[in-house]
Amino acid sequence: MTAVTRKRFTLAEYHYLAELGVFSEDDRVELIRGEIMEMAAKRTPHSVCNSLLLGELYTLVGK
Repeated sequence: MTAVTRKRFTLAEYHYLAELGVFSEDDRVELIRGEIMEMAAKRTPHSVCNSLLLGELYTLVGK
């Protein structure tokens, strides 16, 4: 039986892959602990929560 090991990418390798065009502009990927993962799509609850949080932070911290 053949053992399979995962390739862990460094940040520099990840950026290099992006420069080579491995990922399209529509690809939603990120590097997490050396693995390239597909990001979850942003949906309305996520966007609303971000907007509300930003408003609260603006109120507390100001410009």
